[in-house]
Amino acid sequence: IVLCMGLKFPPTERAASGISMGDMFKELLKPMFLVLFLCMFLTAASELAPGQWVDLALTRTVHMQGILLLVYVSGIMFVARHFAGPISHKLSPIGLLWCSCALAALGLIALSMANSPVTGILAATLWGCGVCFMWPTMLATASERFPRGGALLMGLMGTAGTLSINFVLPQMGKIFDDKKIELAGSDEAFKALTGDKLDAILGQASQASFQAVAVLPAILLLVFGAIWLYDRSKGGFKAQKL
Repeated sequence: IVLCMGLKFPPTERAASGISMGDMFKELLKPMFLVLFLCMFLTAASELAPGQWVDLALTRTVHMQGILLLVYVSGIMFVARHFAGPISHKLSPIGLLWCSCALAALGLIALSMANSPVTGILAATLWGCGVCFMWPTMLATASERFPRGGALLMGLMGTAGTLSINFVLPQMGKIFDDKKIELAGSDEAFKALTGDKLDAILGQASQASFQAVAVLPAILLLVFGAIWLYDRSKGGFKAQKL
């Protein structure tokens, strides 16, 4: 802060375009932005929550270190995001989000069923290809539809994505804990488990948590599908300009 005191920063795109602070806040009340804001919670949760769970859960079920799958998915994201632009122009941003949600849902279901290194890698590939476009495309979609919202709108979208993990990750843990007790029969019976029986129950409980999260991108298929059809009925999506 001290280093920045006295410095003059160039005006933002919004300010340079003559859009007032009040007009910027008005953008945040538009119904479509509110829909996208809520969708940001679900898209981010589909990516971030399972990402935090991969190492703990999949190490038991696919018989390899789950962190290796997470590194593999990170590599997919790095490469695939270089091609987001051409794909988005072909399908439209909402179309890309719909396809991403379809792959993410299938990938999460596949992760819940994976029981070997090969099936684990295949499932991680599906999930990784799905979630890799979600975060940047959500920001781009909001920016193109509501450019008058400026930095405030972008900041709120990012905040929604970051906060999502605080809601979803504890729920994944609760599902995991409830399932392991259910499979064992009781809390006392679970505490008495050891060896292969313990690993088997923990593996099944981990799979249940991935199945539960798969509901999130499945819900978004309906939302993004409706927006996609609406855009097509209007002659296709056109980015708004300041």
